[in-house]
Amino acid sequence: MKFRKQIFVESMVGLFSFSVLVALFMLTVVLSRDALFRSSQPVDITFEDVMGLRVGDVVSARGVTIGKVKQITLQPDGVHVHALLDTPLSLREDYRIEVMSTSVLGGRYVNIDEGTHSAALLPPTAMLRGVPSTDLIDAATQTVTDIREALNDGVLEDLAATMAQIRKVATRLGEGEGLLGSLIADDAMQGDLGEILANIRRISAGLSRGEGTLGRLLNDESVYADLEAVAANLRQVTDGVAQGEGALGRLLASDDPIGEDLAETLASIRRIAAAIASGEGTIGRLVSDEELYLEFKALVREGRAAVDDLRETSPITTFTSIFFGVF
Repeated sequence: MKFRKQIFVESMVGLFSFSVLVALFMLTVVLSRDALFRSSQPVDITFEDVMGLRVGDVVSARGVTIGKVKQITLQPDGVHVHALLDTPLSLREDYRIEVMSTSVLGGRYVNIDEGTHSAALLPPTAMLRGVPSTDLIDAATQTVTDIREALNDGVLEDLAATMAQIRKVATRLGEGEGLLGSLIADDAMQGDLGEILANIRRISAGLSRGEGTLGRLLNDESVYADLEAVAANLRQVTDGVAQGEGALGRLLASDDPIGEDLAETLASIRRIAAAIASGEGTIGRLVSDEELYLEFKALVREGRAAVDDLRETSPITTFTSIFFGVF
């Protein structure tokens, strides 16, 4: 009886221990997120620098965790990262794999960009190479270094000179020098400026009340209507001219005879002027021939003398006519 009881107790203890081991195993599988019966895609990526990447860090694609880093080995050609992907990926020729920072405080993960769909698929046997991303701390350190070098390269001196100039200008303004200084310190100029502003305010108020020609134009609807009617008439006239209506429209039209007649008239006038300039005809000879001009001038002088003589003898002739007319 005691023997059977001992066997039962040992069996219960063994069953309990086995149950604990199974529970620990299942808990380990769940916590590690590894599926025993799920196929994984192994990938090997070569980096120049993994920036502190560790075994167990996640692998992400488009913001989704798709695997984990299983092994990191240092080789002569770089750092080889072996990872298992739970979700198979089809990489393109323009793929990009890089080590990213989880946060400013630390932490790394591998980010995979599969590439564009227009690019060709990458062969399964192709060697994958990754690029390390810029570390935030290193970038901040480099930025501070660049700023320090820029400040030491004459920027501080230029800033000091600029501040000195600003101080000098502020001093001159405070002492009332220059136009702006006078405006700040001179009470009379401030009064003049106040009067100018007051006049501008009165003018704007008068315009808003419709005073003056401009005020009526801005406020009187009848004036605006007249102006609109004038603009409409002007538009109608220009439209008529553009359509070839009236003398001016026919003159501007390219296919109207009046335009051709005007062009022929101008051409004739041009020919006549050219003939006169070349000495052709009576007027041309009169303009160009000096001898004919002198003769014409002498003829005019003789005509003037004859008129003067006739004017002088006119009283005597009149008196004689009256005298003999009596008898």
